[in-house]
Amino acid sequence: MWIRWIVLFTLTGLAASCADPTTIGVVIRRSSPIPAVVRESFEEQTGSGLRQLLVNSNLQVAWRAENEIANGETYDRVIVLRFRGDCTLSTERPMPRFGPLGATWMTDGRILPFIDIDCGRVKATLSHTSSCPQALIAPAVFAHALSRVALHEIYHVLSERTVHDNDGLFKAAYSAEDLLNPALTPEARPLATSVYRPTH
Repeated sequence: MWIRWIVLFTLTGLAASCADPTTIGVVIRRSSPIPAVVRESFEEQTGSGLRQLLVNSNLQVAWRAENEIANGETYDRVIVLRFRGDCTLSTERPMPRFGPLGATWMTDGRILPFIDIDCGRVKATLSHTSSCPQALIAPAVFAHALSRVALHEIYHVLSERTVHDNDGLFKAAYSAEDLLNPALTPEARPLATSVYRPTH
């Protein structure tokens, strides 16, 4: 499966001008179940965030489950995303307190288009704010936090950067306030050229 996705990513990393429509296919792998209301809001917020980051592009985001890819369906870029841990709205189960909220796969120093998001760690971080009651997280709040982590990791993939900024979306560590921040700061926007670079 991993080899198949790597080949698909390589073949679909096509160059395009900013005037041409560009489609990023985000494929959600079979992983931890996530409530439908959270996933719907997550996809909407992440797509909107990507369009903010790529301000000069004619960007479309196609969301697909792993088993929904049609034969012959292609994209300019493909990113494979997997949710891990407990992705329910409940905070009553023990949650991991330490470790990364998300991760981007690498091999031989090269960033691959595979992203993991740890729902349990995201919830553990959110538990330190009054926006999240003790037993349950609001779907929109959880979706926004997951989206913020996803945008950070997608930024790694599209920019091919392995270092972080001191502030903004692309800083190394997030607090609960960072996860709930409604704004995307300008520091995370120089992406309009790198997203179109062919991948060979």
